[in-house]
Amino acid sequence: MTLTVSLTGKENVEDIVTDALEKQVPSPHNDLFGVESCRKTLWGNDLIIELGCELIPILKTHDIIVYDEYVEKLRREFLILLDNLDHISLHTNYRKDYIEFRVNNALELIKIALNNLDKVGVWIG
Repeated sequence: MTLTVSLTGKENVEDIVTDALEKQVPSPHNDLFGVESCRKTLWGNDLIIELGCELIPILKTHDIIVYDEYVEKLRREFLILLDNLDHISLHTNYRKDYIEFRVNNALELIKIALNNLDKVGVWIG
């Protein structure tokens, strides 16, 4: 299986709204967030917790679904990862560019979510 990052509509928001918003993600970014094993070996790695992240490590056992102020919290956690790519790559054995591309995929979608918090949240899983 593959992990993806997508928008999830709030109650009473039609899927067509989230689909249209997701099309705003600029190329070369997409919805890819890694292979299923990344849950434990990358996003759920103890180092991610040591860096101060609380939401991202949830992927070790569950999908992440956030709305409202938690979308901004998730954005801040991904910025922490961007600031520590070399360290994360060294400790997880994932290439820096592999991690960076997936983090930026999430950040691009989060930008859209932040501009539409009344309609959507972010789902990673």
